Order: sequence, then structure tokens, then C-alpha cells
Amino acid sequence: MKLDSLNWQQLVPVLDFDGFRQENVTPIDLQQKTRSAVDMLLAAQSGSVLVLKADEQQAYADMLQAYIQQHSPQMPQPGGVNYVIGQADSFSFPCIEALPATSPEDNFAAKSAVKAALYFDSVRLFGNVLQHPSSHDLQLQAGLVHQVCNGVLILAVSPFLRNPTLWQRLKSILLSGRFEWQAPDPLKPMNYQIPGYELPLKVILLGDRETLADFSLLEPNLYDFAQYAEIENYFLTDSAAAQQLWINYLHYQSQQLNLPPLSQAATTALFQHAVRESEDALRQTINPLQLSTWLNGIAQISRQAAHSQLEAEDVQHYFDRLQYQRASLQEYSYQDILREQIYICTEGQAIGEINGLSVIEYAGTPIVYGEPSRITCTVQFGDGEITDVERKNELAGNIHGKGTMLAQYCLSNLLDLPAQLPFAASIAFEQSYADIDGDSASLAQFCVLVSALANVAIEQGIAVTGAIDQGGLVHTVGGINLKIEGFYAICQARGLNGKQGVIIPASAVENLSLRPDVVNAVKCGQFHVWAVEDVQQAVYLLTGKQLLSEKESDEEENSLAEMISRRIENKIETLVSHPFSKFLAWIKSVKNGK
Repeated sequence: MKLDSLNWQQLVPVLDFDGFRQENVTPIDLQQKTRSAVDMLLAAQSGSVLVLKADEQQAYADMLQAYIQQHSPQMPQPGGVNYVIGQADSFSFPCIEALPATSPEDNFAAKSAVKAALYFDSVRLFGNVLQHPSSHDLQLQAGLVHQVCNGVLILAVSPFLRNPTLWQRLKSILLSGRFEWQAPDPLKPMNYQIPGYELPLKVILLGDRETLADFSLLEPNLYDFAQYAEIENYFLTDSAAAQQLWINYLHYQSQQLNLPPLSQAATTALFQHAVRESEDALRQTINPLQLSTWLNGIAQISRQAAHSQLEAEDVQHYFDRLQYQRASLQEYSYQDILREQIYICTEGQAIGEINGLSVIEYAGTPIVYGEPSRITCTVQFGDGEITDVERKNELAGNIHGKGTMLAQYCLSNLLDLPAQLPFAASIAFEQSYADIDGDSASLAQFCVLVSALANVAIEQGIAVTGAIDQGGLVHTVGGINLKIEGFYAICQARGLNGKQGVIIPASAVENLSLRPDVVNAVKCGQFHVWAVEDVQQAVYLLTGKQLLSEKESDEEENSLAEMISRRIENKIETLVSHPFSKFLAWIKSVKNGK
């Protein structure tokens, strides 16, 4: 078996500029599902609701507002009413009359076909009644619902969670198509009467998944009368045409911010960082807030460098600066490893020890980085139980426990044992004191278990990440770029020897977008990235030995499976020949009457 490492060209994605033409692409052009849902809402009768899963950001509200203004039908006459107020005197109460609105200047006439609000209260949404403290004169203030009579109101969901009565009142308006005034103070009834009026209205609600989940508790029957769609934060770039749409959208965002144009190299560099952010080479961010933050930061670097357009070096400089600002905790962690306060070996060989790879996150911060973790395994004659030390001490989650079990069952399946494994083993993440979860270490756990059972050493200069199934196939994992770069940073600080590298799932290759220094090290042969499809390839790279014999030959005895079987047989023979085992056999025969 011969497995070559990836070449450096496979470590970064590349945009396809063949036949590229710069065209005007707006945010809504990349949101086909949203456009379809809004079109249905505009064609529906009043009282309709559209729930859109989206971040509650102004850019999305503006996008929807512009599209609706462009596509909503023109109202034949002003909607709403004109309130005529006969003020009170010492002998009478105020008299208020609601007349049909005849012009946009009437006090409660519809002002727009669409309005948006991400932050609102009862007064802004439903209007207000003002009464002078001495003269008791009345004044009516129109709210958002009045301003878009016969139109569409775009609202965030969060304010309804803070004040559920707002939603109950809006729901009443939507279902009845009528607005009724309420007393500003529930404890003080109005000493005047204000007639309500017909108020046809459509509503779009914006909220992220967590917010909508909470809102569904407030309104369990929401989707009995509401549509649902999603504003995508990522755009599928699975073809040259789709990539070029994304490029044009990027140029549109730059133009909206009045920034210099992006060079082709800068666009490619930004695409590569977008792949790192999404961890998917086929899905790029189209989040307006995120892209505007990136572009503004890159433009600032470009101005300082006196560039006429945004260049690739400006893009790299910007993201390097962000990394530098956030790297304190990462540096402390790496220094602990380099000073051997946390022991991680990156050279030589060892039995029952392997370097797994983890992604470290800190709640409340944007800090995310990869670092190696030493995983060890010890075996002894026993009942076949694999003890996960982290799981047993409640330092690991259910998914991590599942990964450990998969490593055990995968090995039993591949070795085709006639009974359960007659060895007990314990697997531990050494010097790990925080909670861990995920199955990305299951490939490493499988390999270290094989090493301990076969008594064969593993290369310590190779780190491993990947999830496995019971058949031995290796599946993709998250944080692949950060994990590779984390192990590279430790090896590079100690001095690269040309034999070090990382084993990753073959299915994760398309999501690689590594830093230039890592790519250059691979290009020079100082560091390697191997992609494997199954556990047998991973074990061969780590030990230089086949896990299973492919054919009958003299080499069969050198396979790890044969070494494990031979070790089991030897252990059983040793135990059978032990005097104490003979004594137990004699007692058993006496009990059986033999």
C-alpha cells in the first residue's frame, strides 16, 4: 500500500474567472427561496404572515423593503382613515369621527406600501393617544400598523418575546382585519370613545432559529396561518456560474460601501477566507453585515498601504491582524506545549500513544483555534470492555462516547473475532481537564487501540482527525483547517523535520483553505497532509504495517490483525497453563461429578 500526501495546490480553493463579466447583483438576487415566499405573500389576501429565519439585522430588512416597494401593486386610493376630533369642553366629552382617507396627508392615511422595524414598543407599533393634562384636548398619533394599511410590515420577533401582549394585539388585527383602540393605561379606562376601522395588513417576521423556537412557545399555532422560508447566510457556489454570481455580489457590497474595487487576486483571497469561515468550499457567506465588516477592514489596510484597489496582501494583512489581536489564549496554550507543561510528542514512535486534534473555543469570545491532544491506550486481559476515561468521569458528551464505541465495534468487525475481544482497554485524553464532545477523535482512538493491542509503535510526528463508522470508513469532521494549522504551529516551533504531518478524511479535502505558511511548508516537503478513506490507510501511514492481509503470502503474519490474534492466543495459553487455572478446572470437574 502506497499513500501519497496531498500536493500544495490541493490545500487552497481557487475561483473560476473564465468568462467573468461584472454585472449588478443585489442581495435579493441570491435569495431565491425568499423571493418566492415574498411573491406569495404579496399575492395573498390581507392578514397573511411570512416568517423568515434570518438574523435580525437592518440589511435584511432593507433588502426586503426594497424588493416589496419594487413589486407591490400600487394602491388605487389612500388606505386608512382621517380622524376628526371634536375637543371636549366643560359640558361635553370629546367627540371623534373616523372618515375615509382621501389623501396621503390625512392623519391616519397609509404612508407607505412597506415599513420595517427591528426595535419597537406598543406606542411605535400601535400608535398612542395624548391628552393634555389641563385642557384635556386629545391628539392621536399613528403607529406603524396605520402607516402601512393595505401594505406589508416587516418586524423582528425579539420585541414580541419581551412583551407578548404586543403579539396578541397584532395577531388580533391580522386575523380580524380591524384596528381597535385601547386605553394607554389598562388601569384607567378612557373617558372618550375612538372608533376603530378596517385595517388590512400583511406581516413579515424576522428571527434566528433560537428566537423562532422561543416564539413558537408563545404562539404554538403560528404555522396554521403563516408561511415559512429562510434568508440564507450562505450561497451555494458549486459551479463557475454560481461562483461568478458570488463575485458580482461581493463587488456590489464594495460599491454600496463606496470602497475601491477588488483586484482578482484580492477576490480570490477573500474567497479563501470565506471558505475557512464556512468550512465548506461550496458555500460562501452572503451575510451583509459580515461582508461589510470584512470589506471595511480590508479597505482601511489598503488606504494605509496607499493602494488604488483592494489587493490580496491587504486581505491577508487584515485577517492576520485579527488573528494577532485574538491570539493571547492560543499563545498561552501553545507555550504550555512547547515548555512541556502539557506533553505532546512530535517526533519518534510510541506504543499506545497518538496525537489527536481538537478545536478549542471560549464562550463569549470569537477565539477558535486547533491544538493537538495526546490520546493514550492501555490494554490488559479482560472481558472486552473499552473504558472511555473522559466519559466515565463525565468529562465528555454523548457524541464523544459514541465515537469511542464505534472504534471498538469497528475493530471487532474488521478482525472478525469469533467472540468478544478478550482484552480490556482504557482510552484517555491525557492532561485534558475540560469537557469535550464530538466524534472527530474516533479515528485516532481506533488507531491507538490497534497499536496497544498489536504492541506496535505509532509515528508521533503524525496527528490524526476523522470520524469513523462500524465498517471502517472515515468521514469528514469540522474545524479541519484549524486542526492542521494547530499541529503545524507546534511542529514548526520545534523545527520541521520533513516527516511530520496530519491525516485527514478524504472527504474533507475540498474544504481545505490553509494559511500561506502551511501551504509553503507542504510545497517545500517540510510538512505533509494525507487524505484517507478508511481506517486501514490511516493505520498503514502511522505504523507502516497492513491492518488486514490482502492475500495469502509470507507477509500475512506481519499484518496487525495477525499480530493481535497471535497475542490473544499466547495470552490464553499462558493463562490455561497457570497452576491456578488448573486448580479451578479441577474444582469445576468435581462439581460436575467427573
